[in-house]
Amino acid sequence: MIAAVIAFSTCALYVAIIVSQGEVEVVPVVVITAYLAGLGVCALAGASRTRPDRVILLGVATGGLIGSAIISLFSIGLLLLVAGVFALVAWMRAGVGASARDQLLGGIGGAAAALGFLVLVVVA
Repeated sequence: MIAAVIAFSTCALYVAIIVSQGEVEVVPVVVITAYLAGLGVCALAGASRTRPDRVILLGVATGGLIGSAIISLFSIGLLLLVAGVFALVAWMRAGVGASARDQLLGGIGGAAAALGFLVLVVVA
């Protein structure tokens, strides 16, 4: 739950930083903010669920947050890294009762989310 709150707060901070810089393109800012908010939703949904398959959502949130933190380390990356660490702890705890299939899907989803952010930044 903490990872989701930090992710949502980072979205607001990112928009504030970009707006304070003056004239910018709106579309890339909206797309990146929506992506980060989606990772926050994954973290929130994973924290709210009680079924073992929540490990998939937490894996996606972990991979996406840590991957985006590395790419954006010199702006909002530190906050995203903290959120990613909280998501990682939740993912590890949720993985204890999850099936091997769900754990694998969470790992694949996390890698895809991290690569997805990289593609998003390159394209946008």
